[in-house]
Amino acid sequence: MTEKENIAGIIVEAAKNVLADVQRRCTEALKALGQHDYLVVIGTLTGLEEQIRYVTVRLMVLREIREIQNRNTRRNI
Repeated sequence: MTEKENIAGIIVEAAKNVLADVQRRCTEALKALGQHDYLVVIGTLTGLEEQIRYVTVRLMVLREIREIQNRNTRRNI
């Protein structure tokens, strides 16, 4: 495995972990909503936007790196 693949793997694994946490928290929010416990819903949803932004930014960076690599590969052919 190359260093580039290793870095991509780290980014992807971090994204998976964050998204799994988002999924758990959304499940908890849905359960609380069904029980009309709105304060718990608000608490559970707090910070989700920031976590989703975290994943989005890192995946956008990873995509940009891949695009640059692809352009460089095409130039070298």
